[in-house]
Amino acid sequence: MAYSANILGYGRKYEAAGDISAEQYTFFKRAANDTVVQSGAGEAAVGVLWNDPAAAGRTAVVITGGEPNVYAGAAVAVGDEIAADANGNAVTAVSTDVVVGIAREAAGGAGELVRIDFLGEAQYTKA
Repeated sequence: MAYSANILGYGRKYEAAGDISAEQYTFFKRAANDTVVQSGAGEAAVGVLWNDPAAAGRTAVVITGGEPNVYAGAAVAVGDEIAADANGNAVTAVSTDVVVGIAREAAGGAGELVRIDFLGEAQYTKA
């Protein structure tokens, strides 16, 4: 999995709301006081956590565009509309989920990294 040289150009700094060191490469959303927390099932995301801050108040770098890698929560096919699962992982979107990206690569199952086209402000609710 290669990244384009400008992936970090999409990085935005937030404050971690807690220890999120085990949540790297999962979807994140904004929380109180411009902090970030992991997205839940079907929720919108501001981006994908790039680093692994181990305490509240540390800098969390979130990739807010481009084609970041994210952990899959289940098998994903190229072209699938992607939503967050309960653990902030990428899964195929179902009705009423917020579609946060489109799969650019396939994942054979949970725990694999999959490259997505992150939709940013173009996210939408799947009909």
